Amino acid sequence: MVNAIYANLSLTDSISEFQENVKKLLDLTKIEEWDGRTVKEREEKIREAALVLAGQCIAISLQILATLGFLLLPIHNHLI
Repeated sequence: MVNAIYANLSLTDSISEFQENVKKLLDLTKIEEWDGRTVKEREEKIREAALVLAGQCIAISLQILATLGFLLLPIHNHLI
C-alpha cells in the first residue's frame, strides 16, 4: 500500500517536522538494549524522513518556479 505524503509548501514547517521526527529517532534511552537491527531500523527511518524533506523542498521549488513563470509570462509576451 502506498502512503501518500502531501506537499507542505512551508519550508519552515517541513524542517520543523523533519527535526521532530529525527529527534525522536535519536533518543538514546535504553541504548544498552540496542542491537544492529535497531540501529538499522532507525537509520532507515531517518533516511525516509530526509527523503520526505527533499521531496518537500522540490515541491516548494516547483511551486516557486511555476508562480514566477506565470508572473513573468505577460512580460515575456510583451517583449516579443
